[in-house]
Amino acid sequence: MKSYWVFIFLLVHVFGTKTDTSTTSVDPTPTPSTIVDILSSQPQFSYFLRLLQRQGMIPLINQLENVTVLAPINSAFVGQRGIDWENNDLKRYIVNQKLRIGYLDKEESVYKTLYRVGNQNYSVSIRPDLESLEYVIDGVSSIVDQDIYAKHQYSYIQGIDHLLPIKPTLCDALMNDSNSDIALFKKIFQSLFVDPDLETEGKKKRKKKKKPKKEKPRPLPNSCEELLNGTQTIIIPNNNLLKKSLSDIQLKYYLANDDLENFATTADAITEIKYDVMELLENLMFNELIVGKNITNSKVVSKSGVQHKFSLKNRQVKVDNIVANSTIVLADGAVHIFNEDSKVFFQNINVPTVEMIARKALYGLHYSSFVEEIYFRTLDHLIDGTTSNQSIFVDIEDRDDVEEENLLMSFSSRQNLLYQFTDGTPDTSTRRHVLMNTKLCSDKKIGGCYKLKLSTSNSNKNVTVNDDVDVTDFIPIANDTTIYIATGEIKPPVNLKHALGDLISSGTIPRHLESIQIDRTSCLKTLEFINSFDLYSLDDNEKGYSIFLPCGTKNLWKDLGLVLTYLENNPNVLQKIINGMFLKNLVYSDFAAKKEIFKDINGTPIHVSSLKIKDDKNIISLNQTELALSLNSDVLFSQGVIHVVDEVLLPDNFEIPIEELIRTTFDANFPNHFIWEILKMYPNIKNAIIGKTPYSLLIPTPESLKDFNITSSFDDLLRFVDFHLIPNTEVSKILDCIDGVGYNDSIIKTNLSEGGLVCKHKPNTNKVLLQLHKLNTTVDEAAYNKDHEVRILNHGCTKQYRGDTDHLSCVFYIQKPLSLQWLENPKKDDNFLHVHLGLVSVGAGVILGLILFGGVMAGLVLCLGKRDKNDDKDDIEFPRADSGFMSVLTDEDEFIPYDRGYETDVDVLRTESDALLPIHMKRKKRIRKPDYGSTKNNNNNGTTLPRDIGDVRNTLNRERNGNGYTQF
Repeated sequence: MKSYWVFIFLLVHVFGTKTDTSTTSVDPTPTPSTIVDILSSQPQFSYFLRLLQRQGMIPLINQLENVTVLAPINSAFVGQRGIDWENNDLKRYIVNQKLRIGYLDKEESVYKTLYRVGNQNYSVSIRPDLESLEYVIDGVSSIVDQDIYAKHQYSYIQGIDHLLPIKPTLCDALMNDSNSDIALFKKIFQSLFVDPDLETEGKKKRKKKKKPKKEKPRPLPNSCEELLNGTQTIIIPNNNLLKKSLSDIQLKYYLANDDLENFATTADAITEIKYDVMELLENLMFNELIVGKNITNSKVVSKSGVQHKFSLKNRQVKVDNIVANSTIVLADGAVHIFNEDSKVFFQNINVPTVEMIARKALYGLHYSSFVEEIYFRTLDHLIDGTTSNQSIFVDIEDRDDVEEENLLMSFSSRQNLLYQFTDGTPDTSTRRHVLMNTKLCSDKKIGGCYKLKLSTSNSNKNVTVNDDVDVTDFIPIANDTTIYIATGEIKPPVNLKHALGDLISSGTIPRHLESIQIDRTSCLKTLEFINSFDLYSLDDNEKGYSIFLPCGTKNLWKDLGLVLTYLENNPNVLQKIINGMFLKNLVYSDFAAKKEIFKDINGTPIHVSSLKIKDDKNIISLNQTELALSLNSDVLFSQGVIHVVDEVLLPDNFEIPIEELIRTTFDANFPNHFIWEILKMYPNIKNAIIGKTPYSLLIPTPESLKDFNITSSFDDLLRFVDFHLIPNTEVSKILDCIDGVGYNDSIIKTNLSEGGLVCKHKPNTNKVLLQLHKLNTTVDEAAYNKDHEVRILNHGCTKQYRGDTDHLSCVFYIQKPLSLQWLENPKKDDNFLHVHLGLVSVGAGVILGLILFGGVMAGLVLCLGKRDKNDDKDDIEFPRADSGFMSVLTDEDEFIPYDRGYETDVDVLRTESDALLPIHMKRKKRIRKPDYGSTKNNNNNGTTLPRDIGDVRNTLNRERNGNGYTQF
């Protein structure tokens, strides 16, 4: 115990002695314990402290507790001049909680400052830099002085080496054009805030709409700040991911309001699109700040009420197992950008997207005026999502970008609109031609709905509507619906008269890739008959009509020959034929029934069946007549369908009495040469012609009968008639020859035993000739004799020729009669060439002779004219040396040394005053007088005189041209 007190004493003594002997009286400096004290005690923070003092923030800082000051060191201000500091700006450097670097880990953290941005506190992020082993604030400023503690305020000071830049807000980032990687999302976001002027433009309605009343929706935000009120986190898909996650039509719909400058979108469309955009955005917006470790492995509810799980993976945020590619911390929140290669982004994060019903799809394609018209016509059930499995055809000219003053309202009627909607969405990959039922129906006119033709080819790259309007695009949408964008107006069928008028004016039936040509001449003939029987106006029969119109080939009516003449002479029969082309029911080119019984407008039953479809043609039969209808070649009209065919459809029981057929050859100009009158002279022949086993006839023209003097008094008249009778067993040879198919050079027997014929068809001229072929003769046939042939001008049969001629008679109208003289053998030893010329041959010979004579005369004149010209030239260049020729020159002939003139006795008797040639070398017509002669006296002096030849007169001799010759 004693030792203890000794120790205490010594200790006190030692320390007491030291104090007493100290030579200094300065108190020790206290440790700084407030933020301002620390800043003032640390010289590296002097500039920052002075800035706080200038901004009057010292009182505020002295009142703070549990904060962290991010104090820039002096070097951070180097080069920073002209900064307009404000109080609020400096608050960005004060974090509203204690931040101790020693407690941070490797994950990013975000902290709020005292600076207010709207209704949010300004945020700063702190992330470790693993290379420099420093913590970096907002990616620009490193913490160089760590964890300086101000104990009296329970706060920390972190020295940083750079000033902190002012980050943009969420609205700043989303309402500008930076960061093109999320440009599509920004356009969708910005489309919520349409320019008021453009939105007002859309409110100009064309018509007052009749839309169903709905509950008044919540108001739309007028600004970005109003929309993002309280939002701190937004998840954003980048451009590629957005395109993959939305269908094309969905993306167009969400972006529709972004291009209002170019489209006159209606106000209803603008509003509806805005609500759908806002619904999508609210599914991607969160009120919590979700970055790094702030909220991890937790479930957060979006502003739309959908719950999502957030977590961290490799320092990246995951949302429902979708990893964000990058995170950007902004002034008042953060955005997470995703670019994961996924086509189901919205599905993976359980975000619903807009269902593309027809109305919304039309809005997305900028057909809001079209939608408005549909509502005006109370057809909204077609586009409001309640109707499925349909196709919609719209004209590109009906789009909202067409100027209203230039817009022809093609959808001006309810009927037009209904015709643009069809049942079903055809599978064009397996069917190239489809007839679709439209929504335009009429039980009164056709007993059902009108058709629309759709044709495709080249893997759906080439699509046409009604074979006349091209389709540029087709878009599948919700409810098994497809929208087709066409380059022309989709019009419902017109009436029969207009349909036929369009057909004849164009001369073609438009088809998908090629047009079917029609023969206008034949078609005009058909239309003439239809008009004459008043068939342009058909009664409504509640079934519709199918018209089989003969217009397809050339000479279609003309090829009926004498049958057409008979029909034109018998209008009642012709009317029944024309009426038979009109069926009281609908038979389209895709008709597939095996057997249906319809009636024509005569009331006659018609059995219709489809035999097969081959090479885009449907082979159908009407009773016994087969027709090939090209698929989608239908010409639609308001009461049915028209089919252009290549033949005149005659009833199966159609028959013309042979006598009536013969009467078609009657010519009123030659009434005495009518063949029927000749046949009446032979009752047996007449009865045979009209009997059960009939004959066919070769009937010459009445004019040729007159020329050949064939009358009832003609010798051998019976043989003549027999020569023109053809047994029915032989008729098929002539008919096949006329058709140009299935015939040969076989002999056609006549009723005259020794007279046979051979038929020749010349396709180049389309002429059919019958040549004589002698039978029962031992005389060798001579070479081809053109005179022994006749041309078939026309023909007609009592019934339709179907290969059987047992009960069929025909009349062949020939150019001239068959001559019995052709059958006569030439007389023995008579080798003289007998030529039998007809009137045509004589006329041709006369014309040919005149041509030859004219040619010879023209050649002669040309030769003589050329000869005179050459002779004159020779005389000028080479004067003749013959002294026997005397040149007679005039005073005017300075340049014509020789004129081939001779002085005759007549010349000698003339006085020199007589003019040998008239003035200007032109002959004048001589006027003869009663006393004319070679020795007459003429007192009329000419103006041109010969030169004086008195010196040589004595040397003239009559025989100067040679011994024994004179010029006479």
